[in-house]
Amino acid sequence: MQVTNLKLNYSNLDNKPRIIIHCQYVYGIGHFVRAVELARFLIKSFNVFLLNGGEPIMNYTVPDEVFYFQMPSIYKDENSNQLIPVDSSLELKKCFVMRSAIIEQLVDEICPDILITEHFPFGLLFETEVIKLIKQIKRNNPNSKIVSSVRDVIESENGSEKDAFICALLNKWYDAVLVHSDELIIPFKASFPMTDQIKVPLHHTGYVVQRISPSKLENGLPILLVSIGGGRMGNELLYAMIDAHKLINSHWPHKLVLFIGAFQRDDQMLQSVVNKNNMINIMLLPFDKDAYLQNLAKASAVVCMGGYNSVLEALSTGVPVLIYNRKFLGNNKEQELRSAIFQKLCLVDSFGEEDLAQEKLAHKIIDIIKSINDIYKKNFFLFQINNAKNRTKKLIEPIFLYFSKLESFGFKSV
Repeated sequence: MQVTNLKLNYSNLDNKPRIIIHCQYVYGIGHFVRAVELARFLIKSFNVFLLNGGEPIMNYTVPDEVFYFQMPSIYKDENSNQLIPVDSSLELKKCFVMRSAIIEQLVDEICPDILITEHFPFGLLFETEVIKLIKQIKRNNPNSKIVSSVRDVIESENGSEKDAFICALLNKWYDAVLVHSDELIIPFKASFPMTDQIKVPLHHTGYVVQRISPSKLENGLPILLVSIGGGRMGNELLYAMIDAHKLINSHWPHKLVLFIGAFQRDDQMLQSVVNKNNMINIMLLPFDKDAYLQNLAKASAVVCMGGYNSVLEALSTGVPVLIYNRKFLGNNKEQELRSAIFQKLCLVDSFGEEDLAQEKLAHKIIDIIKSINDIYKKNFFLFQINNAKNRTKKLIEPIFLYFSKLESFGFKSV
């Protein structure tokens, strides 16, 4: 990762086309994880510039070849539903002014060939910033192409003015939409019914996620891995898992490994609960993507939230997965919808806030541990094949085939 201060060392650039990826997240880090995976793939054939407007993430590795720009970051408070600068000394208006200056200078310096906007316009919170970015890129390079990158499931209000407006923005400014799912599992129309109103090419790319190679646990107890993802929410799951640990352990001896969220500050309080109850075989770890993936590779079962990366990474291991369907402010049902679809395919099981009581949660986990059967494994195997065979090809085709039409690129499609 080349963290820049907008004084680019052009000796590090080559003649490859230049892509800016604009990424903004306000709760969890799912958009950032997906943007990094896109960048990891694209650096083979492009100079990639990642503009991040979300809170900086500790213990997260970005590929060295990516030019990484950290803008003054903004998050959204779940209680007040307000956008707030991470730097408390900044007013929100000043924060946006500073971000705008960074964006303008970067676009003028590199004159990008392609812009990828992660989640926009399906999320409209930063509409003014992104539309201004698009307009500047088009002024500097009229032949540039604009692409929307979006996850498998979104929150839609079918037939609403908002959904119609999203389609209008896509049809006016964009050249393609990359939907990061397998259409045989979750077609985009399932969560965005107005897909037919999108007139630009829409491509299901397959799932964009780091693949986990399961490794055998050489010695010791099996691992029950619990993660609340990369956000600020879900601590109630960690407390509930600690509370249920002894009961689960009496039926299934195991080691409980808990990862807190990237932006949470409850680690000391959680550890004090563990210490106070003299609990053994519990490991509480701060957010660290590499450490999480290493533990995930050794896990015998996973309990996680229903976010895109949490679920797909867990599924890639082939072990039982139990999803916690948390209720979010504003009745956001994205994670619940994803969970329901995968549950219909017998790939996961799930539970809600009403199941966090000690005995209910313990029995739910004990039941899923017993569910390691041929049907589960067969369904997962089919899921793996559908995904693995086509993911790279599907991701390459919409980008290379579409953008290779630009004469300035000078490369052939694959």
